[in-house]
Amino acid sequence: MTVSEQTLNHQVDCRGMPLIKGPDEIGISASGIIYDRFGRVLLQKRTDIGWWGLPGGRLEIGENLTDCVEREVLEETNITVRAKALIKLYSDLTEYTAIQYPNGKLVQYVTALFLCEKISGYLIISNESTDIGYYDPQNFPKNTLLSTKLRVKDAREFSRSDKGYFDVIELEK
Repeated sequence: MTVSEQTLNHQVDCRGMPLIKGPDEIGISASGIIYDRFGRVLLQKRTDIGWWGLPGGRLEIGENLTDCVEREVLEETNITVRAKALIKLYSDLTEYTAIQYPNGKLVQYVTALFLCEKISGYLIISNESTDIGYYDPQNFPKNTLLSTKLRVKDAREFSRSDKGYFDVIELEK
């Protein structure tokens, strides 16, 4: 089943570009929110699309989502983190989950956003980034992904709540 034209009407990708076709594939990914001691958010400028976003990436076969976010953050930033909490899952196109790659492929991601705690390391620009740093959420770089802005907003709401976005249900043994 493909996405109808009506569903795509007024939908945009993570950069705000109109979706003119349905996604070519679905991907599963994890991203991490990492704060410094001043409350700034760690962002990377991606080499593939040239926009700023949260560290994260695709789930590998046999991997779980917490391992994915911890591995991706290490690969992209050189810092070791621990995933502390699942903030939210994103899957709807209205949440800027689609990305158009330079090769023309349009991927819709199901993304798990984690609050991460820095354990060790120092920032190093990887081959997946052209720049990296901590930024005040009120003063993000010009080309910051819409998905990143939404996720940072959701992370702030999550940290202010006592429940988060998901109810934990005790399973009977």
